[in-house]
Amino acid sequence: MKHRKNSTKHNPELSGSIQPGDGVDPRYDIRRALSSSSKFDRKAAQLCSQIRRALEFIIPEALQGSDWDAMVLDVRPAPNTGHLLVLLQSIDVLDGDHCRQLEAAVFAKSGQIRTAVAGSIQRRKVPTLTFRVVPS
Repeated sequence: MKHRKNSTKHNPELSGSIQPGDGVDPRYDIRRALSSSSKFDRKAAQLCSQIRRALEFIIPEALQGSDWDAMVLDVRPAPNTGHLLVLLQSIDVLDGDHCRQLEAAVFAKSGQIRTAVAGSIQRRKVPTLTFRVVPS
């Protein structure tokens, strides 16, 4: 068995001077948090597009009995994939009051919509959906 010889080279990581980040708990390191949040999350984008495709069929079906028609503009993580923001737009031109009424109609059917989404995606836990109507 070879004996390991102690290195006499200077190791900069073990220097006696204070470096940025010394003594900072890694859970609270701001640089690490900023670098991880700026990365593109492929799986989150994949889930959002999968739910968007499902909602393009589910939303008109859920609103079929009412006087409202809406289409899905976008689905975004808000703030993560456990909670998604669904942006809707009415097919007809609506003012602010009618947008709130459409939002209330979609909210009333949100349980039915979430159940239909659960049947169409391949995931154990279905994310919570929040609906916002964008004025046209």
